[in-house]
Parts: sequence; C-alpha cells; structure tokens
Amino acid sequence: MNAENTRRAEQLLGSFPNRSSALIPILHLVEDEFGFIPEGEVESVAAMLDVTKAYVESVLSFYTLFHRQPTGKYLVQVCRGLSCHLRGGDDLARFLYEELGLRRNGTTEDGLFTVEEVECLALCKDAPVIQVNLEYRPNVSRADLAKFLRQAREGVTADA
Repeated sequence: MNAENTRRAEQLLGSFPNRSSALIPILHLVEDEFGFIPEGEVESVAAMLDVTKAYVESVLSFYTLFHRQPTGKYLVQVCRGLSCHLRGGDDLARFLYEELGLRRNGTTEDGLFTVEEVECLALCKDAPVIQVNLEYRPNVSRADLAKFLRQAREGVTADA
C-alpha cells in the first residue's frame, strides 16, 4: 500500500478491539488503490494484522466484491438469482459475452469491460438486474445493454 493508505490502515487498527477485525476495511483500501488485491498485498495485510495468509485468502475467496485480478473500467455484474434467472438474466449474460467476445467472467482485451455473474444482487422485484461499478440497473433489457455498451465505448455513460 502507499504511504497514505498505510497510515489509514494503522488508524483502522486502532478502531477495532482485535487487529483481525480490521481485515475487510483494510482490504477495501488495497482494492481502491490497486483496483484488485495483488498477491504481495495479501502477505502485507496478513503481517499487518498478525494473521495467516490463508486467513486473508479465505476472506478474499468468500466476498465477491474483492478481485484478485484487474477488472475493466466498467465492472458489469449480472445477477444469477432465481428472479433474475426467470426474467432473462441468463440471456443478458449471454448477450454481453457475445457482444464483447468474452468467456464467462472475463475482461475485454482493451480493459474496458469485465463481466461477472453473481449469485444475487438483492433487487428481485426489479429483475433482471445488473450492477455497473456497484450502481444498480433494474429491469434491464438487451436494448438497454446495447445502449450502455455503445455509450461506454464512446465515452458517454452518464445516461446509460
């Protein structure tokens, strides 16, 4: 981590009764700095918290908001929950993969898009739902996705 995030991490450590309780907030600092969690940072965080690398890895593998590889500028998460599945979520994922030339849970070569399928985005009443960089997009259609992709490629995503 850079010096500023190391300082912030040290402050976080003082906010918790147990050092290991600061793990998730510190991992967020790392993810914010690098865009993902690099291997070397896993070891640094483990040492800072006086926990094993395996413990940090177990948390990283559980939470889908942490990434071990760089993601695209636009992280598109497609809900796979039952409501979204029944209302076309799988079709939306296939559409994105075809349009972007990606395999499942991949990133475009230009680094613009990453598509991930996630188990539930907890907005069942508005299915199908996607998230783009943690912003919910309810009742999404193929046309909505095509418009979003076009605008993102043109660098105009304010209305997407």
